[in-house]
Amino acid sequence: EDAFRNVAQGDKHALKMLETKLGGELADMVATVRSPLDKIVRKKVNTLLIIDVHARDIVSSFVRESVLSAKQFEWESQLRFYWDRVEDDCVIKQCTGTFRYGYEYMGLSGRLIITPLTDRCYMTLTQALTFKLGGSP
Repeated sequence: EDAFRNVAQGDKHALKMLETKLGGELADMVATVRSPLDKIVRKKVNTLLIIDVHARDIVSSFVRESVLSAKQFEWESQLRFYWDRVEDDCVIKQCTGTFRYGYEYMGLSGRLIITPLTDRCYMTLTQALTFKLGGSP
């Protein structure tokens, strides 16, 4: 959201600079994963790498599609995590849904992937939970 704030303040290249920064961070992480690592650390770095590739792809799509505001649906529809200082807890937001993070441990998935279908499933579940309809992945 800082990049959107910078765009609003007149820095029309803020998202492109963020895309470049994320690309550099990914290159650093790839270098890390190619170095000798413990098995568990390698799994963690691989998981972070997959999540960061998804984040970079989202930012790249924002650049291509000229998404310039945090109020646009393309941003609102992303699953976002915030630290709420009043609640002193992690909060998850997507579209109209806002939830406290549950801190449930899901394990280190060796086959984690993030696709447009995954994004749609998260959005469907968060909206169902927003309206107290429940949901099961």
